[in-house]
Amino acid sequence: MTTQTITFKVDDMHCPSCPRLIQLDLQDRQGVVVANASLDTKLVVVEYDPDTVSPVELISTIKESGYTATTI
Repeated sequence: MTTQTITFKVDDMHCPSCPRLIQLDLQDRQGVVVANASLDTKLVVVEYDPDTVSPVELISTIKESGYTATTI
């Protein structure tokens, strides 16, 4: 499996629970190897299998968690 890494800006994270929720929801998604979210930087870095999940689907997962993400 060849993985890729993508970084999203999530400006509406506002408390310590926000990055944890995003990480858990992304890690539950098939094709996500690891997800790390930082409240300090408002960044979410995702390592994923592009044969299984797309960046659009990752953004959709973040949106379903209640946040707005943009690719940087």
